[in-house]
Amino acid sequence: MSQHHPVVGPVRRLHRHWPFWAFVIVIAVLVLFARAAAAGARATVLGEGRQDFEESCVACHGGDATGTGTLATKLVKPPKDLTQIAVRNGGTFPFWQVFEIIAGEKPVAGHDTHQMPQFMADMTVQERKPGFAPAHVRVLELTHYLESLQRK
Repeated sequence: MSQHHPVVGPVRRLHRHWPFWAFVIVIAVLVLFARAAAAGARATVLGEGRQDFEESCVACHGGDATGTGTLATKLVKPPKDLTQIAVRNGGTFPFWQVFEIIAGEKPVAGHDTHQMPQFMADMTVQERKPGFAPAHVRVLELTHYLESLQRK
């Protein structure tokens, strides 16, 4: 009579299917790395967008993007609260519409005066200098940053 060890059966079954389990483990590790990379990329995009916001938008829209910058009272048309864009659009952030406004492709009241800078034109000039990303990338990053500021 042979003795049956309680662990030997499961180990043999696991050993027989090791290529499958190795594949599952490799996929799981790759998914974890991809998620970490995506989180890092998101942080980079939002950080770059925030930097452009701080350099170009804070004076009018304020550090909190509510339209209370130091120049807000001196403008012909008061700046909008940029944290309420989604609220003003039925709870949906109109990403491409905001992109077009920042890029100067879509007219908006208040932006039609000499007081609203032409960001895309300025960024296009800067992109020729070392260390500056292409203008469309910077406008995308700024749009993503504004999307991240939306209040519910």
